[in-house]
Amino acid sequence: MGQQGEKVSLWSVAMLSMVIFAATVLGWRWLHMTADGPIFPAGLSSAVLPSPRPLQAFTLQDHDEKPYTFEQLRGKWTFLFFGYTHCPDICPMALGVLADAFRQMQEKAANNLGNSQVLFVSVDPKRDSAAHIRQYVQFFNRDFKGLTGTDEQIRAFAFQVGATYFSAADFREPAKAETAGAVNKEAVAKSEAGKDDGLISHTSAIFLLDPLGRLTAMFPDYNNAEKIVEEYGKLREYVRSRKLYGEAAYNQ
Repeated sequence: MGQQGEKVSLWSVAMLSMVIFAATVLGWRWLHMTADGPIFPAGLSSAVLPSPRPLQAFTLQDHDEKPYTFEQLRGKWTFLFFGYTHCPDICPMALGVLADAFRQMQEKAANNLGNSQVLFVSVDPKRDSAAHIRQYVQFFNRDFKGLTGTDEQIRAFAFQVGATYFSAADFREPAKAETAGAVNKEAVAKSEAGKDDGLISHTSAIFLLDPLGRLTAMFPDYNNAEKIVEEYGKLREYVRSRKLYGEAAYNQ
């Protein structure tokens, strides 16, 4: 197979990434339809849920090898991205855009930075050590934080948000292949020997959690820092003007 196998593999990963993104968008629309009672006006932003969706308790590990739990989301607006440090394109682009967005906020809306944070959740715990994740995220911004955990912990957390990911290895394991659907295993193999190509298909959207740790918005266009800053600013201003969360610290 050789180069032919590599082309098939890369094409398949690209196609699977498109399927993941489409599934994320459809799931997002479902969340809109099932939200209980609107909080945000429909015209505020196409990325914002009418009502925030609560998350359940979870435990991960930060890039300093300390536990990271649901409680550490409280009091902060959290930009959340799922990826991996060996990602060839989407992850560095998304983190670069977030770094640019934070620079723009520093220049134009510094008051929005005090309780804003970026979390990068690695979906590749076998290769991404805590130290490697720390070096990776801090290349973009020294205040960005990376998270990892066991495969089970990461998948459970991603499921809550609506993020999905899988690698070629997932389709060589019968249990995972069944849950992933009818996908040709050979299409994600790199060579006749069936070795992994190291690529992981994952949701490319940037998620936003509110200061109560609830899923509030999704930014599908990770290439546009200005749009993220604009929509984030509108959302925060609406929260401030309506004092939605009661606690003053959340409305600053």
